[in-house]
Amino acid sequence: MNRKHVIQLSPESQARRAMVLFLSIGLLVGALLAWWFGDKTWSTFASAAMGRIGLVMAALWLAWPSLTRPARWLPPGIAVACVLGLIVLAAQPRLVVFVLPAIGVLTFLATIARGIRGRK
Repeated sequence: MNRKHVIQLSPESQARRAMVLFLSIGLLVGALLAWWFGDKTWSTFASAAMGRIGLVMAALWLAWPSLTRPARWLPPGIAVACVLGLIVLAAQPRLVVFVLPAIGVLTFLATIARGIRGRK
């Protein structure tokens, strides 16, 4: 295994990652128990909510080492443009025809600009 690509986490970061794992397991077990033993009105809501949050926490636990360093291939402004695009789409879903191509064009232009800037 190539040791150059192994990410070393600080002890504080390892503790936080472990806490995220325990929260994820707790939420998923809670969702299972609410679904299995709860009454029909409360258990449906509780099991769905705990299950979804538990799955998101599990995904965060898996992605934790890569979150400590930024993606080098992604231009910095594109992440902000994507978040703004999601906000616009949440308010007006019909604008998807305009928002997705605009983000694509911005990504393309930022990549071209980064390539030209890097050659100098």
